[in-house]
Amino acid sequence: MAKILVIDDYPPILDILRILLPIEGHEVSTAADGPEGLRLAECTPFDLALIDVDMPGLDGISVCKSLMSNPATRNVRVLMMTGRPSGEVHARSRLAGALAVMAKPFLGSLLIEEIARHIPMTSADPKEEGKAIRDRPKKSRAGRTLA
Repeated sequence: MAKILVIDDYPPILDILRILLPIEGHEVSTAADGPEGLRLAECTPFDLALIDVDMPGLDGISVCKSLMSNPATRNVRVLMMTGRPSGEVHARSRLAGALAVMAKPFLGSLLIEEIARHIPMTSADPKEEGKAIRDRPKKSRAGRTLA
């Protein structure tokens, strides 16, 4: 289970991710703007932050830069989200420290896959440490391992 911070000024995105991410076993906190998100990030260690690029006031790229420059938050992995994907947005996001940029609207399954790429699985077994969530065997809804 990962602790994920979602920062987005569009309430339906916050609502959807508050439902989707816990289904996948993640703990979710949300913020409706950049300053609120930065306050939450300073108080709680998050594994990953999903940040909207285009927000009024403090935009997502500035939030990402702030997270990366703060010793208390610089280890959080950042995925940016944008409704206006472009080469410039990708470049600016990567320079700010983001690992990837997701175009909105997105399929929930693609977002889950992208998150899995960037969140290491935690395990009591040292042999499993650092293994990505996506490397775990796939299970059916009944809990059976799939081939």
